[in-house]
Amino acid sequence: MTLSIESRKSVDAYLAALRRQLRDLLDEDVKDIVEEIRMHILDKTAEDCSPGAVAAALAALGNPEELAARYRTEELLQRAKLSRTPAYMLHSLLHWALLSLLGLLVFSISVLGYVLGGGLFILGVLKVFNYQHTGLWGVFTEHEWSLGFQSGGEHGGHELLGVWLLPLGLLGGPVLFFLTLRFGMWSVRKFWRPRAWR
Repeated sequence: MTLSIESRKSVDAYLAALRRQLRDLLDEDVKDIVEEIRMHILDKTAEDCSPGAVAAALAALGNPEELAARYRTEELLQRAKLSRTPAYMLHSLLHWALLSLLGLLVFSISVLGYVLGGGLFILGVLKVFNYQHTGLWGVFTEHEWSLGFQSGGEHGGHELLGVWLLPLGLLGGPVLFFLTLRFGMWSVRKFWRPRAWR
């Protein structure tokens, strides 16, 4: 069975809109994606190629903007896995976060891991140069509970980590940074569903 003129126009309009949304990808990749979607539509309408069936197949794909966003995110996540750099991974996870709640969760955990890892490392370095005034300070009285990292300046309370901030910051910080990067790559492999329309 072949598509009617009306159905062919609908498919062509959808694919043209998809192509426009993918303009920031390589031309060869865009051509492959558009052809893949065209074949998917033809496969879904092989039994029934009425305008209603074609419209249903297009609706199942979602609008071209959303479908293109998934393809762009997939491309970014694939590049992030290859580059293995925290900045690129965070950039890619941010795109995933804009598409799903799970992506938002992975992005949030990653940001927290990078901030804690980087912060611990910086505090470890500061502890080397300003040993007496860098640390985790705590005040625990009946009227006040406070906890915070600080380097320099006036501080109240007791320094809780002491010399342990050196290995925790200088070794634990980079380890946490590395584990956060690994968590991002593992999450992409485990949870990212690039072809939700299949």
